[in-house]
Amino acid sequence: MNAEKHYKTLEFDKILLQLQKKTFCEKNETLSFEDLLCPSADEAREALARTDEMYTLLLRYGDPGVGRMSDLSRPLTRADKGGVLSIKELLGVRKLLGACRTVQDWYQNSRQVGSGLLDPYFAYLTFHDGIYRRLGDAILNEEELADSASPELHSIRRGILRAQNRAREKLEDILRSSSQQKYLQEALVTMRDGRFVLPVKSEFRTQVPGLVHDASQSGATLFVEPMAVVDLNNEVRMLRGKEQEEIERILQELTELVVSCKADLLADYDLLAAIDLLLAKAKLAKALDCTAPEMGDEQQIDLRGARHPLIAAGDVVPIDISLGRDFDTLVITGPNTGGKTVCLKTLGLFALMAKSGLLIPAKKGSRVDYFAHVYADIGDEQSIEQSLSTFSSHMVNIIGLLKEAGRGSLVLLDELGAGTDPTEGAALAIAVLEHLRAARCRTAASTHYAELKMYALKEPRVENASCEFDVESLRPTYRLIVGVPGRSNAFAIAGKLGMSRMVLDAARGYIQKDDIKFEDVIESLEQKRSELTRQLERAEQYAAKQKRQQEYAEKELYRQLKAAKQEAEEAHIAAQRVIEQTKREAEAVIAEIKERNRKKDAALTPGAVRNRVDKLYDVAGSQPQVDDHYTLPRPLKVGDVVTLREMNTPAEVVEIKGEDVTIQTGAIKTRVKMKDVRLSGKKMPKSGERSARRVAGSSQKTRRAALEIDLRGQSVDEAVMELDGFIDRAVLSGMEQISIIHGKGTGALRAGIHSYLKRHKNVAGFRLGTFGEGEAGVTIATLK
Repeated sequence: MNAEKHYKTLEFDKILLQLQKKTFCEKNETLSFEDLLCPSADEAREALARTDEMYTLLLRYGDPGVGRMSDLSRPLTRADKGGVLSIKELLGVRKLLGACRTVQDWYQNSRQVGSGLLDPYFAYLTFHDGIYRRLGDAILNEEELADSASPELHSIRRGILRAQNRAREKLEDILRSSSQQKYLQEALVTMRDGRFVLPVKSEFRTQVPGLVHDASQSGATLFVEPMAVVDLNNEVRMLRGKEQEEIERILQELTELVVSCKADLLADYDLLAAIDLLLAKAKLAKALDCTAPEMGDEQQIDLRGARHPLIAAGDVVPIDISLGRDFDTLVITGPNTGGKTVCLKTLGLFALMAKSGLLIPAKKGSRVDYFAHVYADIGDEQSIEQSLSTFSSHMVNIIGLLKEAGRGSLVLLDELGAGTDPTEGAALAIAVLEHLRAARCRTAASTHYAELKMYALKEPRVENASCEFDVESLRPTYRLIVGVPGRSNAFAIAGKLGMSRMVLDAARGYIQKDDIKFEDVIESLEQKRSELTRQLERAEQYAAKQKRQQEYAEKELYRQLKAAKQEAEEAHIAAQRVIEQTKREAEAVIAEIKERNRKKDAALTPGAVRNRVDKLYDVAGSQPQVDDHYTLPRPLKVGDVVTLREMNTPAEVVEIKGEDVTIQTGAIKTRVKMKDVRLSGKKMPKSGERSARRVAGSSQKTRRAALEIDLRGQSVDEAVMELDGFIDRAVLSGMEQISIIHGKGTGALRAGIHSYLKRHKNVAGFRLGTFGEGEAGVTIATLK
């Protein structure tokens, strides 16, 4: 049986045409159904996986942008037998090599997100850089070699140019001659047969000695080559001959170069064609918003939100349809133009697309198993040539597929049994469905017959489905409802269109009571289904609303927890700074005691020391005072000195964006809210003051070295130079211990400082800070 006929019935040829238009290799412009369809389920699954992988790369990295590639198999075969490639064919070889490099680079950049499934396609591409460069240097365009193709060609063309220029100069002398101008039809130089000539009035032919090469159509103008340029024109022609000989030699040389890697080039083209086809599949998937279906071996179809790919996105109505899991035969009923045919075509088309490794326009999680054969009898099959009626033509198709269809086949039948006596047509339709069930086919059929609805209700693994119709608007909704047979709606439609009740009642009287009861049952089922659908929609809306409220509550809780955590961290940092400041001041008091003891200064009594230490502990235990009602006395501007409301450390405003303020302290920048800053009357300390803070006692007249130095943000050399002077001042001041702040960072500054401290004669030892001292961001050094 002609499988191509079934593919065209399902409009798979239109999908194939769309795919061909998205390719760049000439080879893929003539794809056939056989080239696309996979012969086994395993190959189809692999093809789907490769297409899905390429689709992911295309969405992430875009199209590699390879232009159209000509098939070079014939030119290369001819060249291998001694033929010479043309400039255009050689340019095609260079384009092929360039495409190899382009797609290899594109894939190399995208490998970080890929699974490696496509590696074999790209790994075996061969790029001959030497040939690519040689062809690029030699070819100017599809019709001309570049001067750089060879030194000899360059020299010949320069000679031609010189000879042409001399000839043109002589002719221009004639044009400028007042005695000769009256003989010319026009004051211009033109060419005939590759030779420079002048347009001479025919009556003055003897006044301009030379060779006549042509005449105008009217005969009023003769194109004469003056004797003064004959030799120069001959020289140009001779050089043209040499040029052509050199071009042929270069083409022969380039052809031999290309033939030397013929096998690689042919393999490259085949690989590029395979990559091109995968890219075309991915582009089609992108255009149709597709997903990769699951594929098994049980001949099941489960489509969710399936959209027919040939119906415009704004017009198509997604459908949910299944076959082969809970039932093997689906009987679809409903009014004409209600979407029955579209449902059948969607089933068949998706089966063929999945079998070809094409993604399908449906929701993720859809399933399309592998079908060895797909048969379709859809549409008006009346054949005038064979003198067959619509019914006869349908029967010819059905008889043919009944002979071939079996396990692993998908059969789609539109208006089964129509076109003949209803009683016989219905009986014949049931017999056809029974035969296909016995052959273990998966079958979907549309019909208007009530007998088939009853058949689907009674038989196991046969299911009814209906295309919904809105009687009020007299329009189909195109929604497919599985599990419920459809009504014909003939009387309802006729009544809506204005037919009298008397005629309708008379029509109902001609229907058998069993048929009326059956239609009434269907109507009751339809009403209950509609009510349940409305309730389900309301429940889904309520569930969606509840979900949105829950998500909002979770986000709000997360925000509050994050804010609380941030406040706790800020309070901890503020407390830690107070503790560190207190500790530094305590150490300063201790140092002052040692200094006074050394100088036998009794001015600082033990009681005074105790009072100062107690006062420091009081400060450490107190909480920072925060004024929540503070308002800025004026708008902030860049350069202002401010403090945060939790601490008194001065910081400089470096950027203002709305309610956000970026402040800087030393080398550290941070962004805070404007409501959390206070305008300070202080000035920012200079860099020297920041790097070496000094502590001065109210009773001291001389300055002492500070207990710590901040070296963050400096290079190792800068830090060591500044640290050297700091240690000298600390030793002169009698300090026994200093703190060196270098930060954590990469650890390079810390390592450089430690190396310097090991060699310093006044350093007895050093260690990293503990908790409360700055930990790994601070080094504590003991001085000798």
